[in-house]
Amino acid sequence: MKEDNMEQMGFLLDDDRLKKAYKKSKFLSTLRTIVIVIIVIIPLFVVFSIVNFIVTNKIRTEYYAQVEKVLELTKPNTYISSANDIIGFLGARGQYTVSKRIGRWKSIELYDQNSSYGLVAIKDLARFTMSSSSNGQKSGEWPVNFDSSGNLTMIAFHPDIKYKEYKNDISLINKVCSDSLLEMTLSFDKKYKVTEISRILPKIQVSELLIDGYTDAEMEKYKNEAIDYDGKSTFIRDFSFIGLKTSEMFKFNALGDLSGTYKKFLDNLQFDFKNNYYKSKFSNIYSTLKTKNQLDVSNVDVIGVVVYGSPEELQQLKSNPHIKASSVGIITKDIIFK
Repeated sequence: MKEDNMEQMGFLLDDDRLKKAYKKSKFLSTLRTIVIVIIVIIPLFVVFSIVNFIVTNKIRTEYYAQVEKVLELTKPNTYISSANDIIGFLGARGQYTVSKRIGRWKSIELYDQNSSYGLVAIKDLARFTMSSSSNGQKSGEWPVNFDSSGNLTMIAFHPDIKYKEYKNDISLINKVCSDSLLEMTLSFDKKYKVTEISRILPKIQVSELLIDGYTDAEMEKYKNEAIDYDGKSTFIRDFSFIGLKTSEMFKFNALGDLSGTYKKFLDNLQFDFKNNYYKSKFSNIYSTLKTKNQLDVSNVDVIGVVVYGSPEELQQLKSNPHIKASSVGIITKDIIFK
């Protein structure tokens, strides 16, 4: 009996030793795993995070370079005012805001655009989804269209096309508050050279030149629409403007002030856009300008301009014989520094 008790005691002692040995082994295993994580995994994660950030930032720079060039070509005087992207695996998603400069100091937010880029996404720059709304078109009236921020969108008329009717918003400016700041598209009675603009518009601020870079196919389409459709339904919409931005200090009689801007404009047209729509669109504009011998700024045909000013300043254009049509865009409060 005593021997049996001794055996049972020995078994229990062995069991305790096994438990202690197991706990010690488990502790050492956990400690070893922690050490491996500290020595290997964490440094690898840090290195990966750094590489991921560097690669994504490089892709981000390329992505926004394309976005900015598209804005410069389709919406002169607009720019990316803010961007908020969340970095993922070798890419990012987020949203950026596009704003527009009106006048000397004013900036207006136009719309927000989703962004998505990465090792694959950068190859397919998405087309902008600039939403717009309309109050419809009543019989005998011009359509009233707004962008996603509620700003009026402008229209233009090509001097080589005979339209049944021309919009005349200058006559309506007297209804706008005197402390307002307005932008307006002016369509000319014929094509003018850059050096002639200061003569026909001597006392107005011009922010954009509308140039004749439309292809033969586009012109044929516009001409047919002017013949077939209602008079107040035929025009060139603002997203089809071919515009060249001007600077605040620009002088139209000094081509040197514009030559650098125009060279950048031509370079942007030839940029290797990843999106086939933009690549084709801008390549066609460049080819058209080349065919029409307009690769030199002195030969550029200006069909209209975008101007800005107070209601009083713009009303002075009312009897200008060179202006065939006018269309109001953004209306905002002016900022006056005294």
